[in-house]
Amino acid sequence: MKLLGLAVMVVMVGACGSSSASNDTGANGMGFTAAQLCQLATSAEVGAAIGQSVPAGVPSGVNAPSCTWTAADASGATIAANSTGSVGQIPFGLQGNSAAHVTPIPHLGDAAFFAAGGDGPNAELDMKKGGRAVTITVGIAGGNMTQGQQEGAELAIATAAAGRM
Repeated sequence: MKLLGLAVMVVMVGACGSSSASNDTGANGMGFTAAQLCQLATSAEVGAAIGQSVPAGVPSGVNAPSCTWTAADASGATIAANSTGSVGQIPFGLQGNSAAHVTPIPHLGDAAFFAAGGDGPNAELDMKKGGRAVTITVGIAGGNMTQGQQEGAELAIATAAAGRM
């Protein structure tokens, strides 16, 4: 009788496990999987934004997923999942920098901001839409771009991504 009771418990636990798995949305880190982040922009859109041909984005991470598109010369762009509460805030890496600031971007997602500070192009674009948020960063090999060019490239990628979020 004890063996039958144990068998029933094992079946019940197994059934509970399969039931919750069937309700899984697939989103792992902050509402996105890395593969979902790669679907927010195409290689053509990213390439046009950075002025370089790029292959398909490469997904990485689970709890902090991201997707990176990298050109042959190492220029590229990244879309990373972020918490909605961080949109409009000074990023951790710029905290304590007296030149750090955020600038609102109107008409993009539910809220969007450039966060920047210091010398050279070091902006990131943070955007939230529909209860999820992303951070978009662009870098050009050799650092041969202005802050305005960097922000323009990030904005082009964010505009494409917002339509798919």
